Amino acid sequence: MIRRLSIDAKAFCDRLRLRARGGRGGRGAVAWDVTNRSRGRKAAGGSGGTGGDVVVRVVAHKDALDATRRFAIGEDGGNGGPSMRRGRDGPPTYVDVPRGTSVNGTVLHRPGEQIVVARGTKGSAGNGVHRGLKFGLTESALPGDVLVDLEMTLAADVALVGAPNAGKSSLLKALSRAEPKVAHYPFTTTHPVIGIVEFENESELDVVRVLDVPGLLEGAASGKGLGDDFLRHVARCASALHVVDASCDDPVSDLEAVRGELLNFGLDMPFRVLLSKSDLVAPERLSELEGALSHYDVSVASTMSGEGLGAAALHLRRLAHASRDHAIDAAPARQRGGTGSSPLDGDAGRRPPL
Repeated sequence: MIRRLSIDAKAFCDRLRLRARGGRGGRGAVAWDVTNRSRGRKAAGGSGGTGGDVVVRVVAHKDALDATRRFAIGEDGGNGGPSMRRGRDGPPTYVDVPRGTSVNGTVLHRPGEQIVVARGTKGSAGNGVHRGLKFGLTESALPGDVLVDLEMTLAADVALVGAPNAGKSSLLKALSRAEPKVAHYPFTTTHPVIGIVEFENESELDVVRVLDVPGLLEGAASGKGLGDDFLRHVARCASALHVVDASCDDPVSDLEAVRGELLNFGLDMPFRVLLSKSDLVAPERLSELEGALSHYDVSVASTMSGEGLGAAALHLRRLAHASRDHAIDAAPARQRGGTGSSPLDGDAGRRPPL
């Protein structure tokens, strides 16, 4: 059974430069205790607390980087008090990212993994730390800014690719609660949009993330129509579903053109083929197209009539499972068994075809 998640579409952001700064330590206190056993005073000022760190962590519910966030500043530590009371430490400031995010070249894979990118400074000492100190207390050091490059190495399980107006956005809208722009003219999608399809049965709950990429033109791999940017998004997906308009003049040529652009960009990943808009094509023509594409795994669907949508969803699920199994088999044993981070793999997302 397919259950749609109540998650709206969002503009997709998979690369971000963040300016981080740890919190400033608190000020030490100048205080004195007067005791009955001495005629003098005893220095009793506590030290300031340590400033909070800025921490990048992986959370399960994130699908993209937060494009509106450009700064992250740790909370300042508390000031020291009398009677040797130390100021409180500033709590950490978290920057939540999706799994598979590279943080200055170090990839965080699993939910809960985290890395400190900017540390808070220590608080200054109170006069009670060095007994008898009456003056000369220093301010805590001022933290410096740190530039953090965040980049997703895995954007989604499946990318929807195809020529302009092939029906990718309509398919995503039919299978998820994503709301991409749909119209009867090319290039209605101007930026990648992510949607989520959830499968549920008695024994498991499975989520497949699907990325709708704007239509690709011939020459996209060399930058035509911002195609190199769009293909960069595809490179961060584990597999691809080629959506081909069955009602166009030459669907086979359209498919081969898009396949060629992916290969020219160095993307060789698991894929299937979906002939869309089947309601506009005679059954004889559909059979002819399926025969011409028999060397691929081909399915047929129509978002207008609903025919074949269930099978299309299952194909997305199989693609996601196949790519996940391949990633597990290809991963080094030390990474499969470990909990730490690994260096960024420059070929992440590139897979052999099924």
